[in-house]
Amino acid sequence: MPTNKFPSNYTLAMPKENSMKNEMDAGKFMLSIAALFLFFSFLFSLGTQLILGIFGFYGYVVMQEPALLYLEAFRVPIGISYLCTGLLELSIVWAAVISSFGVGMRKRAMGVAAGTLTLVAFNFLRIIASILVIYYFGLDAGNFSHDLLFRLFLFLTIALFYYMWLKWATSKNGMHAKKARH
Repeated sequence: MPTNKFPSNYTLAMPKENSMKNEMDAGKFMLSIAALFLFFSFLFSLGTQLILGIFGFYGYVVMQEPALLYLEAFRVPIGISYLCTGLLELSIVWAAVISSFGVGMRKRAMGVAAGTLTLVAFNFLRIIASILVIYYFGLDAGNFSHDLLFRLFLFLTIALFYYMWLKWATSKNGMHAKKARH
């Protein structure tokens, strides 16, 4: 009598002879994801520094986790971690757009591109607004606005973008088109 809990016709998807190669591939994938998060943290810090330069805030960025944005206007650096990059929000939008039923691949690709541009733009605005609030109103107001802006950004931007994109994508397919008159 077999002691395993799986049916007798159950087989593992990964053969043992390829397990070391698959583990290496998985490790490379995870390392590349970590590098992507670090790179985006640095990119957002650098972009934020450049945009804040327009407002007269000058400084430099140190690449680490979190990326540190040193501005002349502040005594301590501003940390921009991978959570500030919006990559998690992007992955939610990408997953929602790509998995939408009844929408062609071309419109899904357009949705991913538009969602990326929209979320990156709003995320830059969120980061810059948080820094400006800290500068003009203090750290307590900055913490409050960061938490409030973050939650509003997370929920409203994703929900509103997906709703508008899905409405656009499905109306062009005729799914929401008015029925023809008899």
